Order: sequence, then C-alpha cells, then structure tokens
Amino acid sequence: MSVKLIMVTTLEEIKKNKVIAVIKAETPDKALELAKGCIDGGIKIIEVTFSFSRVERVIAELARIEGIVVGAGTLLDVKMAQRALEAGASFLVSPHTDEQIIELAKSSNVPTIQGALTSSEIVNAWKQGVDMVKIFPASAVGGPSYIRAIKDPLPFAQIMTTGGVNYNNFIDYLEAGASVVGLYSAFLTEDKKIKYDTVVENSKNIVQKVAKLNKG
Repeated sequence: MSVKLIMVTTLEEIKKNKVIAVIKAETPDKALELAKGCIDGGIKIIEVTFSFSRVERVIAELARIEGIVVGAGTLLDVKMAQRALEAGASFLVSPHTDEQIIELAKSSNVPTIQGALTSSEIVNAWKQGVDMVKIFPASAVGGPSYIRAIKDPLPFAQIMTTGGVNYNNFIDYLEAGASVVGLYSAFLTEDKKIKYDTVVENSKNIVQKVAKLNKG
C-alpha cells in the first residue's frame, strides 16, 4: 500500500467512525487508562493531546494497538508535530492554521486537522491544503446551528467540532454537518474523573449512538 493511499485510508477511517476520543490527563498512566477504556468500549480513533508530560510515550504505546488510529493534538508548532510523528502519530491536529505543520503533514503523507472559525479562515485553511478544519470551542459560537450555517455556503468543508461537544449533544453536531466530533468529558464520570469502567461503558453507548445515526 502506497503512503498516499495510507493517508487517504486514515482520513476515511476518521470520517467513517465520526468520533475522536481526545486524550488528556495529568499523567501518562491516567492518559493510557482513559485511552484504553475508550478502545475497549469500541472507539477506534484516538487523539493524544500535547498537554502533559511524556506524551510521546502514550502515543507510541497506543500506536502499537492493531486496528486503532492514533493521532496527536494541541500541536502548536512544527517541532511538536515532528515529535508526534516520530512517536507514531497517524494524523496531526492543531488549534490554529499553521502552514509549516500543513507542509510537514503533506510531506509525511498524514492527514492534518487545523483550527479555523470564520468562513474566511476555513477557506484559507482549505487553500493551504488541510484535510479537515477544527472548530473550537464549537458551543461558544452557536453550536450545531453555527455548523449548519457554515456548511450551507461551504458544503465542501470537512469539519471537526470540539469544545462543549458532549455525550448529550454530539449527535446534533453530526446531524448539522460536522464530519467528526472530538469528545473528552463524554467518557468521564459525573464529577469529571477518569474511571476505567465508566469510560468503557460511556464509549459503548457512544458507539451505539453513532451506529443508530448511520442506520438513519
């Protein structure tokens, strides 16, 4: 399989699954607990954020799990992105549009998801070659109604939404036109703790909701 086909396959896998588990925690061990709970509950797309120490260890360990697509998020510059790729990341996510990260992703044949908000920013990101734009915080700018409004003039835009997207409303974002949602709090306990059994159960329920959506 060519590297270009691998990139396309990764992107299609992300869009097919519709949910990315966003992994962040105080320690690598807690991050792995969260990620493995998501995986055991049926989530197949994992984004490990560069927001805690030894994040590369987490990416490397998860990247070895067969059938799971692991990417890196909160990439603020090209050096972070390079570290993510070296650890085994299969896609790159940034909160902003960064030309250098886009170029690195293209040369490495991995998809990139870049932050953009307004129609001008989204079109600019698209012209630079992003595979998907990330709208964050989605809930603060109008929620699903904003996604629907953006998709009307820009139907080509592939959109990931995060920020205020949760267990109760993520289907609304997908129905509004988002290609994929990034979830974090949806996997946690009611008091926002990482508890393996709760993560597994919530993940199973999320996967079931997506399956029901796909059936129409």
